[in-house]
Amino acid sequence: MSFNLRVNKTLFVRPKWTSSSSDPTPTSDPAAAQAPSSPGSQLTFSRSNSNQISPVQRTSSAPWASTSASPLWAPAPWNPNDLAVRRFSKPALPSQKQVLGEHVISARRAYAKAFVAIQKAAAKNMDVSAVLQQSTEQDVADAALDLYAGQSAADKHITSRFIDMLHHYHGVFDVLSQTDLSFLTILWGGMKLILIMAKNRGELMTKITDNLVDIGMALSRVEMLIKLYPTARMVELTSRLYAAVLEFLEEIILLFQRSAVRQLLSSLVQPFDEKFGRVMDRIQRVEGWIQKDAMVLHAMQSASMFHHQTDSLLQRRHMEDALNSIPAGYVPDILLKIKDTLFEGFESQAHYHESLAETYGVTSGAWGQWFAEEQRHLPSNLAPTTRLTHGLCDAPDFQHALQWKAQQKAQSPHVPSAYIIWTPDMTAHSAIASLIFQIIQQKPAVVAERNIDMSMFSRANASIAALWNLFVSLMKALGGCLIYISIGSIGPDEFAVVEKFVRAVKKWDGPPISVTIIHPFNEGFIADDSVIDIDGIYDVHPSLTTTDALQHVLMLELDLRDVPPTIRALLWDAVWRETRYAIIGVSFRQLTREVQQCAETLSQKLLDSGEISTADKEHWLAGVQRWVDHKVASDNVREQIQRHLDMIDLSLPEDVRKSLGRHVKLLIFRIDSDKVSTLGTKTMTQEQRDLIWGRMEEAMCAGPKTMFCSSVEETVADALEVFTEVPSRNPKQAAVAVLKLLDERFGWEGKWKETISSDAELIVKSILDGITMGFGLVVEALLEENDGDTVLQDKQS
Repeated sequence: MSFNLRVNKTLFVRPKWTSSSSDPTPTSDPAAAQAPSSPGSQLTFSRSNSNQISPVQRTSSAPWASTSASPLWAPAPWNPNDLAVRRFSKPALPSQKQVLGEHVISARRAYAKAFVAIQKAAAKNMDVSAVLQQSTEQDVADAALDLYAGQSAADKHITSRFIDMLHHYHGVFDVLSQTDLSFLTILWGGMKLILIMAKNRGELMTKITDNLVDIGMALSRVEMLIKLYPTARMVELTSRLYAAVLEFLEEIILLFQRSAVRQLLSSLVQPFDEKFGRVMDRIQRVEGWIQKDAMVLHAMQSASMFHHQTDSLLQRRHMEDALNSIPAGYVPDILLKIKDTLFEGFESQAHYHESLAETYGVTSGAWGQWFAEEQRHLPSNLAPTTRLTHGLCDAPDFQHALQWKAQQKAQSPHVPSAYIIWTPDMTAHSAIASLIFQIIQQKPAVVAERNIDMSMFSRANASIAALWNLFVSLMKALGGCLIYISIGSIGPDEFAVVEKFVRAVKKWDGPPISVTIIHPFNEGFIADDSVIDIDGIYDVHPSLTTTDALQHVLMLELDLRDVPPTIRALLWDAVWRETRYAIIGVSFRQLTREVQQCAETLSQKLLDSGEISTADKEHWLAGVQRWVDHKVASDNVREQIQRHLDMIDLSLPEDVRKSLGRHVKLLIFRIDSDKVSTLGTKTMTQEQRDLIWGRMEEAMCAGPKTMFCSSVEETVADALEVFTEVPSRNPKQAAVAVLKLLDERFGWEGKWKETISSDAELIVKSILDGITMGFGLVVEALLEENDGDTVLQDKQS
């Protein structure tokens, strides 16, 4: 499908000819000769070497084109092959150029005769050559003023008409003096010489001035017409007019060469009008021809412009209808061409958006609860005014982008919406290009409505400033836009994109837009007082984050679709990152369970030995539980664990990647071939996810227990010893006392953190064990036939 929507506003259509004969025939251009085909076809235009607009190609209607679309072609206002049309509009042929040259030569001969006559009649101190070759309208005006100063009152009226004419047409004459026609300076010089030689012959000035005024006004009009309509016929008529004017000047100069007596006798024998009337009639007649030709050409021009405007409108309407009728999910060639142009030089990033959407789309439905939680704090729906929603999150949930997209389609389908899921090697250029293409894909008719051609997309590809301007113009042209940007990495491109959008929203002066940005905390990002730290508000349960990431990697290895290497690396890193974050909670729960178990065991020993009463034991255990449930105390312990685990890189180690890759390949290899294709669209129930996560947590407990719990029994025993020295019989006081004792030992200033192991391999091995267990369980869950969880339940039991 063609994309060129611009129709050249040519003054009139000029057919191309192959012959220089008097009756040329059109070239054998089948596209130009044949009539337009069915209304459902598409039409493109090309520009020939003679600036001619002609239809060049028609293609069959696309399957998504509207059958009721407007016709693409308005009937031509005339037949371009008609002899009368060709006579007025065709470009000059070689034979016509030869005739034109003859007229030019004739005009030059007339000038030569006038030049010789002037040389004979001029004063000795007059540089005739300089006057003829260098005179301007100012020189003529000066000569007329000199003549005016020495005249009588009656004659001054005549001369003043001539001066007024020069002043009135000064702007036109100034333009004409810049032309490349060699006759113009000759005319100025001739007028000046006539005025100089006529100073003392006032009886001739009236008629000479009248004729010069007529000639000057005629030449000004003709010079403008020849610029507007540079056809061979107009050039030929203009050359004839110049020849006639020069002939008139020659006759006037020859008259002044005679003595006063001979001039008097000549006027008696042959009056002025009789002597010069013929040449003046010829000048007026040729000027009339030129004026009439100009009227015909103007009529052709007006009809041609109307024809092209109508045709352009019909094409645009048809293009808009066709683009608006593109079914969802279908990308026609025109949009593919736009995409290729926008991502030229960034081809590897052109399909990131689609790959991520296909991957996350399988499991995004399970994220509805958590997306709703995000929306409570970061609302991103359509608002009546421009709004920026800015959030901080170390590991944004990319699945929320698809939940957001579904929300916008349901709530505000008339407003275009676009999102970015940032990948590690994405650039600011490719990110904005992706947003532009998403908008155009949703509102393709904007390409025709705004007359956006491929050159504009090429300029946008070559300049990021032009790319941003195109993006802004699209948002304004479409009445606003909804943008969602989820960034999980840190770098200069990420910093630049966030800063650009934050500043743009704050200075926005167009239709309302809504921009949501989520990224990790880093000082490189622009400071914003309205930013919200969503990490401190809620955490998505690991039963969803880990199993989701595991399923995405399994889909990669099933090879159900082509996924770029960058997206593969992103999905593998997500498995490691989500499990790495989840082990923080695993470690905290392992520590608290160990504390509670030690508290129970140690207190029971003291009870058995009679050192404490049953009430003291109950008060002690209630205090331990209060410490576990106390938000500040538990957050202090969790924060210490998280900071200690920062020694574990968030990026997947290469050796672990290879080990897990071999394990996954063997799992996939064991699956029956007839079941592989069905796994790409299956999802897990929340109950299945909970069971899988429970098994994964069990597999990961060994490392955290060794790292964080080696001194728990000793630390708890020390706290219990202090508690038993002065036991409290008030349960509330006892709980406060136990809380204080444990917080002193497990808090920021406690001795427990000094006993934490620094062996990172303990945690790495636990994460690896958990992921390995998780992959196998996810495969089993996806292979279950009736969405039941009997296999997992049996294993759990």
